[in-house]
Amino acid sequence: MEKYVEFIKNKTDFTPDYAIIIGSGLGPIVEKVKVKERFSYKDIPEFPVSTVAGHKGELLLGELGNKKVAVFNGRVHFYEGYSMKEVTKNIRLAAGIGARSLIITNASGAVNKSLEVGDIMLINDHVNFIFAENPLRGEKGNERFVNMVNAYNKKYISIVKSIAHKKGINVREGVYCAVSGPNYETVAELTLMNRLGIDAVGMSTVPEVIVARFLKMEVLGFSCITDSVFSSGEVSHEEVIEIAEKCGRKIEVLIEEFLKEA
Repeated sequence: MEKYVEFIKNKTDFTPDYAIIIGSGLGPIVEKVKVKERFSYKDIPEFPVSTVAGHKGELLLGELGNKKVAVFNGRVHFYEGYSMKEVTKNIRLAAGIGARSLIITNASGAVNKSLEVGDIMLINDHVNFIFAENPLRGEKGNERFVNMVNAYNKKYISIVKSIAHKKGINVREGVYCAVSGPNYETVAELTLMNRLGIDAVGMSTVPEVIVARFLKMEVLGFSCITDSVFSSGEVSHEEVIEIAEKCGRKIEVLIEEFLKEA
């Protein structure tokens, strides 16, 4: 057992149904969690600590939407200098304490020109452009050859779309692409991605989803579209955080209602 999993299991017997990964600026979701226990990442042995604004760096164990949840308020990224093994320790910890489903969120940029800043996109597939390292590199046995067809649970997507319709929240579906970052993309890169059928791009999520599927977890993914060079001409991290906080209020509703119905 990894030290970070052992540490949490020795501190609590709490067993979550779902793990929730909170992306840049999407912290408002945690306000609805009935927190039972709280752990700072810096206090968990061998667990990476975020260096990015908008990622608080804490694990909350509690209840949301009548389900037991492990909420990772902030993540670490490959561009911070962490390895893919470190980037995905959150998923291994979640599975290690019992979570069988993952709800993952991120802030992302528009590739599809029809997406607007503030839109919510349900991820129905992804493209991995982080070629430098795979989080399953070095795993033994045939289990490492993970089938990524239908990586994002279609039933979960359908439930969220139904909830969004009832609540009057506009959601889109699309393909998310992960790049290493930390720089934002050029217009030429975005144009190429668009031609490949990609709808949104960001610097996270895909490695975590790969490990989640390796560990047999079902996945629901949300992207908040926080920027579009096609409409604004430029992107800043401060603006990304500001838009994500507004978008987070709507995602909060969708996640809470989803957990009530799932």
